[in-house]
Amino acid sequence: MLAGLVSVLVLAAAQLALALHLHNTATAHVIEGARYGARADSSPAAGAERARTLLGSSLPGTGGVSVTAGRTVVAGMEVVEVSASLTMPVFGPFGPAEAMTVTGQAYAEDQ
Repeated sequence: MLAGLVSVLVLAAAQLALALHLHNTATAHVIEGARYGARADSSPAAGAERARTLLGSSLPGTGGVSVTAGRTVVAGMEVVEVSASLTMPVFGPFGPAEAMTVTGQAYAEDQ
């Protein structure tokens, strides 16, 4: 009985640690993609491709990664916004059932 409870707690803690790691890594990569796409000699599509490449190389166990990019206006300034939606691996019955979405923004240099 106690061993089962300890096992469940360990799996839940491992799932939480994995979720935090994936979220932080994915956020860093989409921010890098936004910075890349915001350069004066680049485009939002290039930023999305950069984010997709980084996500694929550092998070190979994740499911289908969907990356989108575009330009938007924030506080009167044009920014490049890159968003990624990815599923995370689940240990047993624990973990989120929906995809995790992260977004990164960078000021466009060509304005």
